[in-house]
Amino acid sequence: MYSILLVDDERMELEMLADYVRWGDMGIRVAGTAKNGREALQRMEELRPDIILTDVRMPIMDGLEFSRRAKQINRNVQIVFLSGHDEFHYIKAALSVEAIGYLLKPLDMGELQLLMEKVKQKCEEFRISSQTSEVLKESYLRELVQESSPLVRSQWIEKLVLLPSSIPSSGLFQLIYLTIDPVNHYGVELVTQIRNFAQAEIPRSFLCQMKEGTFLLLCHKQDTASLELYHAAEQLIRYINDSNNAIISIGVSDVQLGWDSLYELYDGAKRANESKFYYGLGTCIRADQAVEPVYKEVNPEQAIASLCHAISHLQEAVASTVIHDFFNELRTSKVDRDLVCSSSLRLITAIEQHFTNIIGGDSVNAMYVDDWKGIANCSTINEIENHILGVCHAILSLMKEKDKDKNLYIIHQITSLIDNSFSRQLTIEDLAKQVYLSPNYVRTLFKEKTGETILEYLTRIRIHHAAELLKDKSKKIHEIAASVGYENVSYFCSVFQKFKGTTPNEYRKKLL
Repeated sequence: MYSILLVDDERMELEMLADYVRWGDMGIRVAGTAKNGREALQRMEELRPDIILTDVRMPIMDGLEFSRRAKQINRNVQIVFLSGHDEFHYIKAALSVEAIGYLLKPLDMGELQLLMEKVKQKCEEFRISSQTSEVLKESYLRELVQESSPLVRSQWIEKLVLLPSSIPSSGLFQLIYLTIDPVNHYGVELVTQIRNFAQAEIPRSFLCQMKEGTFLLLCHKQDTASLELYHAAEQLIRYINDSNNAIISIGVSDVQLGWDSLYELYDGAKRANESKFYYGLGTCIRADQAVEPVYKEVNPEQAIASLCHAISHLQEAVASTVIHDFFNELRTSKVDRDLVCSSSLRLITAIEQHFTNIIGGDSVNAMYVDDWKGIANCSTINEIENHILGVCHAILSLMKEKDKDKNLYIIHQITSLIDNSFSRQLTIEDLAKQVYLSPNYVRTLFKEKTGETILEYLTRIRIHHAAELLKDKSKKIHEIAASVGYENVSYFCSVFQKFKGTTPNEYRKKLL
């Protein structure tokens, strides 16, 4: 039976957790309780629990600081957080201190039982691990690369030197930081494939599991050439994808001398791997390619207003463009992940609030929680963008079902025709024929329902696509102009500058 320490500053909630949850039925014994992080640390030293269930927000020492210190005492202790629905940023921080999971208040007993089964499985893995030299080496290496104190690092190195090892204790080293994305694809077969590839293709290497779905590969180098391991890592990504249909992402460190450099190498490889948030999953990123996040405020109000307008008028293509432009700016500016998540959450909750009458009040509340969980679990900015797109498309679908205004359907037909045919010469007469109405009526109806003329909408779509094409420096300006429906290059440049505030050439220079 595994032991659990319960931590909560609310006396009644602590008593409920200790006395009314049927821990025994789950194969768990309550070792003790504590009312704040400081007291919990003292009790932890005394009780040595296998599991800790702790509230996030507490006085004196909160759950996050307590968890960091608890992991220093016992790296293998399994931590589960309790939090309220409005504590998104706390959950983000919880993931950074290696919590195995979190539960929302009030407790759902079904969710608690499912999570405890997962926790017990992790405890069992640690308990049955034999203390062989390989296991010890992996354990010591895991501690070494994450230890910030040079003095403590030297102590871990001394322990490593005493172990029989195929890896020399001196010379040049390089690391890769590997993650299985998403982590729920983690399995024994996949890990075996990674190990077999490393043994066969990366000589003088040792694979160490940092946590579920995350691995460190230590490689002893013969020289300072740094691209050899990078190319092997790229091959590994392709091999795993082809053989297992799984995605792994890899960060590759620089090359440095001696075991004491492993802490710095590990940090570089980890930061490179975390840059997949911007580069995408399944990428191999060198330490010198790692993104340095920018901490700047993001105001989504303009995007919110544009999205509400587009959705109200069933302009699905426009809504997608607004979302893409919003996230493209975040990508280009390399905005910090937490700021991307918080601004994305502000954007989508504002949209859901605006369309409460369409969605339904109860459904909106459920969507808030789903958004919060979904965005927190996204590995890349692309996944967050797709989540927002999915929600907006769902609202648009509801709008189409509930709104019986035939005129809005006509507007939707016209915008679809323009979206699909913007590259050729279009006239209002052509569009009117397609919807079986007179040109004047179509002209008036479109302006009334969308707030802009057909020409303004057509021009905006063309300029948006032109801006995308300018990213390809092999395309000439006159080719781009022709491909979006402008025969006169000078006129195209004039219209582009009016919409973007800069000429096509200047816009391209900013992109490059």
